[in-house]
Parts: sequence; structure tokens; C-alpha cells
Amino acid sequence: MTETRRTNFFAMLFFIYFIGVSFALAFLPATANLSDSSYMLLAQLLCFLPPLTLYFLFTKKNPKQVLRLNPLGWKNALIILSFGISIQPLMSLLSYAAALFFPNPVEQSVSGIQSSGFLLSLLSVAVFPALLEEIFSRGILLSGYAFLGKWKAAFASALLFGLLHLNPQQFPYAFVVGFLFCFLVERTDSLFASILPHMVVNATTIFSIFSETATETAAAAEMSETAILLALLLMALLSIPWLALLLYLFLRINPPKEELPLFDENEKPYRERFLSPSLIIILAIYVIFGLLPYLTP
Repeated sequence: MTETRRTNFFAMLFFIYFIGVSFALAFLPATANLSDSSYMLLAQLLCFLPPLTLYFLFTKKNPKQVLRLNPLGWKNALIILSFGISIQPLMSLLSYAAALFFPNPVEQSVSGIQSSGFLLSLLSVAVFPALLEEIFSRGILLSGYAFLGKWKAAFASALLFGLLHLNPQQFPYAFVVGFLFCFLVERTDSLFASILPHMVVNATTIFSIFSETATETAAAAEMSETAILLALLLMALLSIPWLALLLYLFLRINPPKEELPLFDENEKPYRERFLSPSLIIILAIYVIFGLLPYLTP
């Protein structure tokens, strides 16, 4: 079995475990009295920590190498922090466009998040998801897909990151930022290059939820869908020059690293195939649990 197929197999087991734990928690009487943020925090810890721990126990791989636990440096940290803030107009545009067809789970849980308190909500929505999801997606998966080539590996990791949300409304922006996060990690050789912007993006959501006033909510409700979409499009377009400048600075600090090509027995560049039975099962899981519930009446 190739490394890519092993990674797909692990991802498949992870998705099955993730679905199983999520359903078990939903029907567990002990979780009924938990606040929304407490429930999300518990679910994240139970869904991620056991399989991630078992991965390293069974593979005996070095976590520091797999997860690229290397320092960023203050220049990279500053640029990436700015990137995490500046990418949000584009994310908002993609999120709102998808929400025209599928419900936004964040909007549906706003009242529950607010009632949970700011600190607990920040931990459950921003801090732990950024750590755990990045260890899985830009850590284990991106490393495991290395033999696909860096661009295909980034695509594969971003695809599974989008599918992991099990929601068609979140998939478009999760896939886009997931791909960009892979690029940041590859250039810096540090997982912190994706943890930092991921945390910033999610924390901004929490800050906006707790700072939003009734007047702002009412004003947004009075705007038409077309007006909101155009406003978000304008904000996204205005953010592009700043994003381009940040990318230019980032590339200057992090030039491409020399890759040692691998060759097969025919002296052709060695590449593995992404498609495998495990991946097909993952796609089926997404269709059944992530897509069909929103398509059936």
C-alpha cells in the first residue's frame, strides 16, 4: 500500500469515527444540559484527540516532522496574521453565496453561542478547532500526500478539509482557505502558518457575534440579498490589492525550496494516485451525511 493510500485509509477511518462520535453525543442524555459551546468543545476533543493520538502510536512517525512544528519567525507571523484578517471579505462572499442555497450553521447557532459566554465560545469555535483541524488537515494529511506532488497534495488536503465540515454551505470557503493554508505551510515548513490564520478567522466570527447590536441586525435584515451580495463582492474586490501585497512580501521572505525529484523504475517522475476505494467511501459519507439532509424535504 502506498503512502497516499494509507493516508486515504486513515482519513476514511477518521470520517467514520467522526460521524459515529457525533451521532453518539447527539443522543447521549448527559449532553442534553450542556451549553452549545460546551457541547462543541466536548465533541471536538472526543472526535479529534483519540484518532490523532492513535495515528502517531500506530505509525510511530515523529510528530515534529509530520506536523512541521517549526518556528515561524516574527516577520512571517505578522504577515500571516494580516493575511488571516484580510482574507475574510473573500470568505464572507463565498459563505453568503453558498448560504443562498444551503443554511448557514453558524447563523443558526448564534443565540446558543451568545448564551455560552465569550471565553468558552472563543475556545470552542476559535482555539481548539484551529489546533485540532490543522493537525489533521495541514499536518497529517498534507504530509501523507507528499508523493502526489505539492500542488496535488494541497488540493487533496483542502478537499478533505472541506468535506470534513459535512455541510455544503461551508465547503466552498473551507476548500479555498484550506488550499491557501497548505501553501503557507509548505513555504514556511511550519504548521503554525495555518494555525494562526485559522484561529484569527474563527475568532473574528466570535467577536462579531458578541459585538453585534440589535440595530445592526435589523439593518442587515432590511437589505435585499442582491444588495448584500454586491456589498460583499465590493469588499472582496477591495481586499485583493492588499492580499496581493501580503503575498508578495510572503514570497520574498519564503522563496521556494529545492525539491529532490523522485523517479520510478522507468526513470519517470514518481507520483502516486489520489483516487482509491477509501476516498470513494469518504465522498459517499459526505453525500449521505453532509449533502442529502439538505436536499431532502
